[in-house]
Amino acid sequence: MTEIILTGDQMHQFASATDDIVIADGQGNVIVRLPSKISDEEAAIIAEAKRRLASDQPRIPSSEVLARLKRLNEQAKQ
Repeated sequence: MTEIILTGDQMHQFASATDDIVIADGQGNVIVRLPSKISDEEAAIIAEAKRRLASDQPRIPSSEVLARLKRLNEQAKQ
């Protein structure tokens, strides 16, 4: 993962943004557009993920999930 460190001024602009954020290169070419705030739906998804991570319920490994999905896909083709 590439990490980009913002200057203090850039961090202030980012944190205080009330509209979407546009990041551009030195020539003004847009690199990425970011929403200034997450939506209520995204906030609910994050809260649910945090709740599940904090749970002591057993988790299913991704390898097991993928194997199940593969078997279901094979059954659907029959």
